[in-house]
Order: sequence, then C-alpha cells, then structure tokens
Amino acid sequence: MLSIAHAALVRIGGAVNARCVGSLGRSSPERTAAELAADLTSAARDGARAVVLVGGEPTLRRDLRVILQMARRLGLDAGLATNGRMLFYPQVRKLLIDAPVAYVRVALHGAQAPVHDALVGVPGAFDQVMGGIQALLQEADAQMTVEAACTVTARNVAQLSRIVQTLGELPRKAALAVRFVAPIDGLEPGEWAESQQASQRVSEALKLAQAIGLPASWEGFPPCLLEGHGAQRDEILRYGSPSYGPEEAGTAIPREAQDSRSHPFPCQECVHESTCPGAPAALLAREGEDALRPTRSVRANSFNFERVRDLPDLVIRAGQCLGKSLPLQGNPVRHLILHQEGKSALYRSDTGDFTDAEIRITKDELEQVYLDLHEKGTLQEFLSAVRRVRSHAECTGCPDRAACCGAVVVDEEPAFEREERWIRKEISRLRGRVLDVGCGDQLYRDLIGNLIAEGQIEYHGVDPDGAALERMRSAGVGGTLHHGEIETFEFEPGYFDYILALRSLNHFRDMHKAFSVFARVMRVHGQFVLCDSVAYGLLRTREQASYADTHAPVGHEHWRNWSSQQVVDFARRYPFRVDVHRPVSARSCNQWIVKLMRVPDEPPHGDAG
Repeated sequence: MLSIAHAALVRIGGAVNARCVGSLGRSSPERTAAELAADLTSAARDGARAVVLVGGEPTLRRDLRVILQMARRLGLDAGLATNGRMLFYPQVRKLLIDAPVAYVRVALHGAQAPVHDALVGVPGAFDQVMGGIQALLQEADAQMTVEAACTVTARNVAQLSRIVQTLGELPRKAALAVRFVAPIDGLEPGEWAESQQASQRVSEALKLAQAIGLPASWEGFPPCLLEGHGAQRDEILRYGSPSYGPEEAGTAIPREAQDSRSHPFPCQECVHESTCPGAPAALLAREGEDALRPTRSVRANSFNFERVRDLPDLVIRAGQCLGKSLPLQGNPVRHLILHQEGKSALYRSDTGDFTDAEIRITKDELEQVYLDLHEKGTLQEFLSAVRRVRSHAECTGCPDRAACCGAVVVDEEPAFEREERWIRKEISRLRGRVLDVGCGDQLYRDLIGNLIAEGQIEYHGVDPDGAALERMRSAGVGGTLHHGEIETFEFEPGYFDYILALRSLNHFRDMHKAFSVFARVMRVHGQFVLCDSVAYGLLRTREQASYADTHAPVGHEHWRNWSSQQVVDFARRYPFRVDVHRPVSARSCNQWIVKLMRVPDEPPHGDAG
C-alpha cells in the first residue's frame, strides 16, 4: 500500500473528461514524456518515496504505462487521481494492476446517478465510476488502495452517509477507503454547503464509516468544525506534498495557496491553532467568523527541556563540532546543548503541548529558554529563580547549524530588568482611579501601597482567587478588593482613569467579554497597561521537572499564550489606541508590554462628527 506521507504530486496536464468539482483542476496542454521523466527524477532526488499523478486525467494518456514504468525504475511507488470513468474499461484496470499502481483516488460525488452526474456534468458518469470501482476492488489485491474522494457541496451533503453505506457493501480484495473533501472554488454561490450542515453530515458519515470498519478521512475543513475527528484528518496531499510541473497543468486534488487561509480571532482562541491551516477565505467571505467553532481549553505556557546526559568530550567550535553527529532521534529542534562552566550537557523536550514549529520559534527565533535554578523547580519566584540562556557564539553562522540542535550559554545579566524597570516607573506615575485586574499576587505592592497611603490613587483590585486577595489584605495593601472574574465585573461606566492587567490577560476566560468591560468602565483618554508572556522553555533536571509537575499551582489556568501583536490586533476591535508596544524578541525577555488609550466611541453611521 502506498504511503502518501512521502508522496510527491506530478502534474501531467492534458484534458479532463468531466467537470472538476470544487478544485483547481482544469484542461491544459499535455506534458511530454521527457518533461514528466525530469519531474519524476527530481522527485526521487528530493527524497520522495512515491508519486501521485495528477492534473488533467491520467487514465486518458496513451503513454501512461511508460510513465508508470519510469516511476518504478526510479524506485518510486505510483498512484494517481482520477475522475474514475475510465476505470469502467477492463484494459485500463489491467494496466493499473500490472504496473502496479498502489493508490487510486477516485472522485465520487454522490450515492446516486442524478447527484454525481449533475455535479460532474456528464450523464452516465456515475454508472461508469461505480462500475469501475467495483471491478477494480475485486480484480486488484490488498496492495492497492482505492480511495473514493467526495467533494462536499450543497447538492450531495445529505448523501454522505449513504455514500459510506454504499461503498461499505462492496465486495473487495483490494483495500478501500473514503475521503470527504472541502472545495476550494469552482462552485456556483448556491452550490456551497453551509458550514454547520456540512460538518454535521461529514461527522455522521465518519462515525458510520468507523462503525462498519471502512477507513475514512477528511481534508480542507476547519478542524474546529470536526471536533472529535482529529485522528481522521489527512491533508498531506492538500498541503504537505511537494508538486512538480507547472501550475497551469492543474491538479484534480485541491491544492491551496499559503495565503488562501487566515487565523481570525476565533482561531487564536482555539487549541488547534498551531496545527490548523486556518479558516478558508471562501468560508469567511460567505459566513464570516461566526461560522467557526473554536475548541477552547486550558493550555501550558511553558515546556521542559530535560537533562539527558553529559557530553564530556564535546568541544563547541563552528564547523568542527561533534554536535551535528549526536543521536537526536532525527529531530534537532527538540534538543539543546547547555555549555556551562566549561562543561556541556544534552537536553531534550518530549512535550506534547507544543508542536515542533512552536518549539523552534521559542528556541531559535525568540530565544526564550531559561535555566531553572530552583532546587525543586517550583518557580515560585520566577523573576529570580531562572537565568536566560542565549545561543553560543560559535553556533552563529556555523555551517552545520541546520543539522545540529545548537548550544546555549547562561546569560548572567538579569533577564527581566529592562521590562521591570519600565513597569515600576509606569506604576509610580499612577494618579486617580485605578483598576488592577488579577491583583492577588501583585509584585508591586510596595509602590501601590505608597500611592494609596499618599492619596495619589483610589485603588480597586479584582481577582477570582479569594486566597490571593486575602494575601493582599494581609500585606496591608489598602483600597477596595473585588472577588470575581473581570468578565462579570460591574461598575460605573467611565469611572476608571487607569487599568492594569499585569500577567493576567492569558488567564481571561473570554477576551470579548473582558474587553467589553474595560471599554465600559474606562473614561475616554484613560490609560490601560497590559503585560504578559509568550510561551517559554525551561532547562531542568528530571527531578526538577517531576517535582514541578506534581506541585503545579491550581486555579491559574492559561487559556492562551498570546503575543503582543495578537493583543494589539485584537484591541483594535474596541475603542482603544496603541500608545506603547514592546514585543518579545531575541533581545528581550519573554515579557511583552502594551499600553493603550481609551478613545471616544465611533458615532453611529450618519451622525456628523
């Protein structure tokens, strides 16, 4: 059976003999055998283990046998995507079986002839496709997989489970699978299935397929609309596989451009964000952000690099280092070498809370990795219990860096000094009515206490943690303390001159409700300072990591790990202007700062000024 995880797409061009439903497939000049041979050679040289022939209709090519033989000589398994009509003919099926072809993706758009034929625009197409599928399943052996791919539209959305039932009843020796595909374009406005209806019907069909033992997958839908079916998501051919041949040669498999999707606000609150390609532009244009159903859940805000072993013989020198030859399980991004006091040690992260891409950004792009100095690893005093690590000077510009995990050294300078100095200076200038959100474990009690005692501020603090509020009272901080969440906080409109949200934003359960409260209780031209952190890595021993995991604080869940840019973009939905923006970078600590000003509400449309 062909593994499409390592398959490349080769565009063959040529005519199509049916309408391509909801994809970018189109007719184009047929590419020559020499051109295809060059593409196959390039795919093999680039590490592909298999190729899938796409574009036009592969089964219409008279030299298909020659093309398949080329692939075989290069050591490539072969597959193809077809509209399925030519499978009705015995000589075509025999060619595919003898080649042999390991994977045949057949476009099947209905459980009945009227639906399928109307979608492809060819009377009689359904009978040809189903007849070809039935025959191929019985004539081929288990080394071939026949996959029926259904592009979901308004016309066939009610038939998805029936398609599964029909396929499941077919006698077969070859392997059979079904795939539900979200269209890209090529549909008339009335042919698009409404997103909630489509997701419900696809979910029902996937459950039925699982119940009858038919392998099933889906691609192209926002993952939030198919919650519970993440294991059946397969988008390798849609996004991941390299393609060879000119774009104008087309492909029957939907291939989306990188800029065809985006991550609007609902996506940024979703646990799938890091692995989701985003919401399709066509869906957002038709139904807007309300069509999305983000999966919200608490998430980790840090991950561990655990110490694996010492590296006593490692000398870190650009181009002459043994770091590139270390056994890193094929994944250097999850490893790190700490060089300290003349000694080196290897660390590895096995976290499942962060993807490789997220770890790479944290480790290599933002350099937000810290050495945990606390004996037990509890991080009760984070600002003093860690030291920033930075890339080793020899790693910068090293020709072997891409194959190596990289080395770091400890930065003895206080990591948070610059940001803390800015915050303390800002707090010292507070005047008037102040609302402090998430005040319970306020790090600046001395400054705030003095301002209250001097009569400079009228202080109000709000926190959902009652015990933390008691600690505030015990510390002798005056003012009025409110027990509750900011999302439900009620107060006189326009009352506060200044709002603080220091290291609390990522704990808000609902950003829309929280910012609606802020906009309501702030006066126009009032100031709003937010400070929080992006995700970071920690270098720890196994004992530190184990102790920290079992003694993690309860009741302080993170709902997001937003960057300052995400906060800035979100704040623009409300009557706020950005006055200060200090993002996290490789030159700063993992603590960003944003200062906003409350601006007047926009007048209703039609009002003058």
